[in-house]
Amino acid sequence: MDIQQLKYYLALCREENFTEAGFACNISQSSLSKQIKKLEKELDVTLIRRNTRKFEITKEGQIVREYAEEIIRLNEDMLKKLHSSSEIRIGSMPVLAPYHLSVHLEEFHRLHPNIRLSLDEHPADRILADIDSYDFLILRSLLVADEKKYISQILYDDVLCAVVYDTHPLAGRTSVYLNELKDETFIFPEKNSGGYEAFYESCKKAGFEPNIQYNFPQTNTVFSFVREKAGVTVSFQKVCLSCDCSGLSVIPLKDDFHYPIALIYPRSRKLSEVQKAFFNFMKKAVCNSL
Repeated sequence: MDIQQLKYYLALCREENFTEAGFACNISQSSLSKQIKKLEKELDVTLIRRNTRKFEITKEGQIVREYAEEIIRLNEDMLKKLHSSSEIRIGSMPVLAPYHLSVHLEEFHRLHPNIRLSLDEHPADRILADIDSYDFLILRSLLVADEKKYISQILYDDVLCAVVYDTHPLAGRTSVYLNELKDETFIFPEKNSGGYEAFYESCKKAGFEPNIQYNFPQTNTVFSFVREKAGVTVSFQKVCLSCDCSGLSVIPLKDDFHYPIALIYPRSRKLSEVQKAFFNFMKKAVCNSL
């Protein structure tokens, strides 16, 4: 007895006709009949009474039908779980390039070629809105409203820099305090991007409300407006290193502001063995790269 035989039998029970059931199963009527007889022989029972004009399932046949439905359901659940366990779904804010996370992801794939990494890179608010669609999130920690509900592994911590045009009075300084920019016009990333929240919170911690003139989704656009002297901005050192900073002066901040990027998943979730392997790999890989 095998799963396919049970599927044939259930199709026959549904259609109540050998010809129609054979058509539904994409086999001939005679082939279906042989499979049903083979199943009856293996179980040593009669499933279908063949000596009446009306299709009739025997008492034993009804018992087999009930168990067959449960076996098929369990088999499908098993296959679904096996398939899903070989895929890790990651929702990430756009930080992969500046922080070279792709190096670690590709190394994990090399070590585990049968595990598929499905990666969605979107603005932080969109990732958070679809949080249940992912196994893990890669976000700046400050975006997680209730940290107690999540397990977090810090991947990177970065320092903030002031970014001004190259003829700005502060250009060329080796470091500055953020409140030295309190009277400036600011150009920020879009809200809910992660960067906006970190920069705005930093200004508040420095004791002032930033005068934000523009918001743009791309760092290069923000920098281009700073280059044109439309204002100044704040950014992360790693991000600055990955962007075109010609015509700009990038100045480290003396303020001790930290907004780490973390690998996150809900504390209530029990990780599969595959998910544990990924989380532990990332934890070890990041520690070794620090």
